[in-house]
Amino acid sequence: MSKDKRVVVKGGGKNLYKISEYNGWFHAYRVDVGFISNSNSSIGKAKSLGDALELIKSHSGAEIQEIG
Repeated sequence: MSKDKRVVVKGGGKNLYKISEYNGWFHAYRVDVGFISNSNSSIGKAKSLGDALELIKSHSGAEIQEIG
């Protein structure tokens, strides 16, 4: 069963990410918000939530603002 976490990084623009847990792996995605639907771009996967958050921080170049 997949569990999703919404991650917002500081700053404007493309600051929305998502982490999905599946089969013991945490998959990190950048979310492009669209008018009708959103699209996800994979940025990597990790064995822990902390490592997935580090992937997002590295990709965005910004600190995590909110995890929901």
